[in-house]
Amino acid sequence: MRRAIASLIPALSVALGVGCGKQQDDGMVFRALDVGTTVPAYQARTLDGDTVRVGGSEPPTVLNVWATWCVSCQEEMAALDSLKREFGARGVRVIAVSVDKSSLDHVRRFAEANHLTMTVAHDSAATINQAYQVVGVPSTFVIGGDGKLIWRRTGNIIDVVHEVESAVGKALAAR
Repeated sequence: MRRAIASLIPALSVALGVGCGKQQDDGMVFRALDVGTTVPAYQARTLDGDTVRVGGSEPPTVLNVWATWCVSCQEEMAALDSLKREFGARGVRVIAVSVDKSSLDHVRRFAEANHLTMTVAHDSAATINQAYQVVGVPSTFVIGGDGKLIWRRTGNIIDVVHEVESAVGKALAAR
């Protein structure tokens, strides 16, 4: 039994495309975005049909990568929306990018059913996962107006929303 489990671990690592700096099948080397580094430019189509851009000289942004099937993602939607209400008037954007492979309408129904007021985008090809080295959903990034990463987390933010608020405060103070 132990031998069977031990033999599964390397296979799972390869299947998930993770490892300690090992190359993925596409030749890319996984390197998590470090706080203080410039984030890659990224754009996605919103549910309203507009294009939203992240990186460069965009306003301070809370960027969340999520999926409708992810229970932890569903649980933190209210916290993300509250950040939009708290900081939106001060120019902070809260953008939730769905990486669902399902249709745009499926994501739209989820956003409407949950009364989300933040910007919701859909990236069915999950290009953000490679650009931002997302290893799991939910993943949240706070990006300053200078395009630098201020804070990041993989996992639900409900218990650390005060850290997100603090990072947003840093982004606003730097303007």
